[in-house]
Amino acid sequence: MNSHHHQGYLPTLDGWRAIAIGLVMLSHASDDLARLPGLALGHDTPGVKALGLLGVQLFFALSGLLITSRLLDEETRAGRISLAAFYMRRTFRILPAALVFLLTVGVLALMGLIPVSFQRWLATLLFMANYSDAEHSWYLAHFWSLAVEEHFYLLWPLAFLALRTVPRRLALAVASALAVALWRAIDFKWRLSGDSAAQFWGRTDIQADAILWGVVVALLWAHPACRPRLQRWLGMPGAALGLAFALVVLQALPSLGWKLDFALITVRLLLIPSLLLATVLASRSLGAQLLETRPMRLVGRLSYSLYLWQQLFLVWETDRVVGLAPLQTQPWGLLALFLLAWVSHRWVELPAIALGSRLLKSRRTLTAPAAMRQA
Repeated sequence: MNSHHHQGYLPTLDGWRAIAIGLVMLSHASDDLARLPGLALGHDTPGVKALGLLGVQLFFALSGLLITSRLLDEETRAGRISLAAFYMRRTFRILPAALVFLLTVGVLALMGLIPVSFQRWLATLLFMANYSDAEHSWYLAHFWSLAVEEHFYLLWPLAFLALRTVPRRLALAVASALAVALWRAIDFKWRLSGDSAAQFWGRTDIQADAILWGVVVALLWAHPACRPRLQRWLGMPGAALGLAFALVVLQALPSLGWKLDFALITVRLLLIPSLLLATVLASRSLGAQLLETRPMRLVGRLSYSLYLWQQLFLVWETDRVVGLAPLQTQPWGLLALFLLAWVSHRWVELPAIALGSRLLKSRRTLTAPAAMRQA
């Protein structure tokens, strides 16, 4: 996805990451907010849990858009994509911070401070948390979304490489997204899997279309026949505002019956990446400028570490523990969260990404033809 920004960096999307993590944190901090005068909140308040899911769906759409766009860019530049390089980049981007968090949770569990079974911890480590029947633990509950992302990172580049052309990739992405939506409705109606509600809504086969519609929008943008239309429709003045308003309306709607509710899930999931692209195209609009402010970009850059660590500090009343009580009340929990997220970003994420880049450069040097190395 080309941009007027230097080297493809899109500060607008950092702003969207800030909104996404903000929605997750708001949902998880709702019991604390309920104590404030005049705020009738709480994690059981209608719509509060849905805000957290919306935040995750924003992250999913960003992944589908950006991963596909980067694969397309690499293919255009180099004439091919390197699966080894892709998986190495993802490994050094995702795993180090996640492993540090899991190690910390494991130590806290061994000390008896938080309830986490070894089976749940192991399933989480293997990115199978969203399919595990192990005893639930709040402190690892957010890894369902990371499991969905990891499954996408594993499978989509293989399909991308195998299909070769944008139209074929687009056909697969659309068909897969629609198949997930249909399967979600069928499984929900007839309870074919027999999973609990929490496990049902976290499974990759139930949530994958949130990423796939981001893939679809990226492929439409890359399609020569579709790109001018997207540019015209999503780039027109007010398009981003209209899409944002439609998303808010859909989010606020009461239940209209399960059939219509499930159809509107698909509409909402398609709206999200369209809105993301519209704000990138309308780079001079007020909304884009707000997304690109320094505080939004800072929170966006910290969003991965914030997402990992917030589960220790922003806790619903029923899942709080005595051992961490001082850090699970606000504002101390938020202060500890942002401090720890900054430390994780500065001393774990960035060094790991830099190490991965160095290893990739070394690998390219070693695999270059001898004539090129001697040139």
